[in-house]
Amino acid sequence: MRRPDRRAPHDLRLFRLSNYGRFVLMRLLLVPGQLVLVLLILYVAIDVPSDISLGQNVDVMTFFNGFAQMVANDFTGNWGTSASFQYPGVPMVQLYAWLLPNSVELAVFALGFSAAIAYPLSMVLGWSRRPGVDFPARFVSLVGTLLPVMVVGSLVISALFFWFINNVGDLPDQGVIPSFSWWVLHYEGYPSWVIYTSITQPTGFPLVDGLVQRAWAFEEITLLKTLLQAAVIAAVYVTIFLRHSRSVVADASRELHLTAARSRGIKERTLLWRHTARRVRPTFFIVFALTLPAYLGTQFVVEAVFLDRGVGWLALTALTGQMSSGNGIQQLEVMMFLLSVVVLVWLSVVDIIAKRLDPREVQAG
Repeated sequence: MRRPDRRAPHDLRLFRLSNYGRFVLMRLLLVPGQLVLVLLILYVAIDVPSDISLGQNVDVMTFFNGFAQMVANDFTGNWGTSASFQYPGVPMVQLYAWLLPNSVELAVFALGFSAAIAYPLSMVLGWSRRPGVDFPARFVSLVGTLLPVMVVGSLVISALFFWFINNVGDLPDQGVIPSFSWWVLHYEGYPSWVIYTSITQPTGFPLVDGLVQRAWAFEEITLLKTLLQAAVIAAVYVTIFLRHSRSVVADASRELHLTAARSRGIKERTLLWRHTARRVRPTFFIVFALTLPAYLGTQFVVEAVFLDRGVGWLALTALTGQMSSGNGIQQLEVMMFLLSVVVLVWLSVVDIIAKRLDPREVQAG
């Protein structure tokens, strides 16, 4: 007698996830819930005290309706209009879309500089056990962490101010694109592809738009000012990264398998750049994820010091603006919400990448 076929019409095994797939799915599903929790904290810390100070009665129903409206507005992009005199009445969604490319372009250069400096420096300093190397590294990282980025940026501007005027023909602290005086001198004012004195078209990325418009003098100055800001960000952020990453390499260098490999005569360079580097690379991603708020704060302050119209400049404007007004409070909440989105999503991505790069995960797969 033939046994009945108990298999489902569609093989459910095709939909089974591996351990890594389940980890990725669960990690991503956590983000919306975490964002709602962040909004709840913001609502309790900002909106409720504001309503009480205005004499409004905050009962359970009012609290629930106000929080639900806040969540709906933030997730749907209903963020109000700008209260800044530079962009009066501009919808905040449009303003973020205009300013974000400038910050992204700066972050690409700053993170490139930081990675090129921090990765090899962390490996070498963490590997070395000599006091003549270890103590200066600790001292420099401590001083760099304690020295305010605003002070570093101001010192750089003061040191290069007259050099910029004499050799570049522009000011170093008037944003990333050439200042108004430069445009007047060379073009008798802003061209049609520069709006609101700081936003370039058609892409919003200043260096890309300079290439599109074939504005080579603009491209040269913009690139130089971008590299200057990126160097200041990297100089401060690398010291923060080193405080966490050096100990990771130092701990990995004392593992038993490296001691055994060293006893077999394997060169120190091979042990460092081949074996240890592969071992600590996932942890470096986690260290960067944990220090991402410090990086964002560093870039935001640098943008403000150099008067560079980006998301960082907008964030500090929201923090120092007229928070007594409803519009100002909403802008502050939106900024905190967006920062939380960036941090939480990046933490999830880094966790996913680190788990994939982990040699133990690869072997288990």
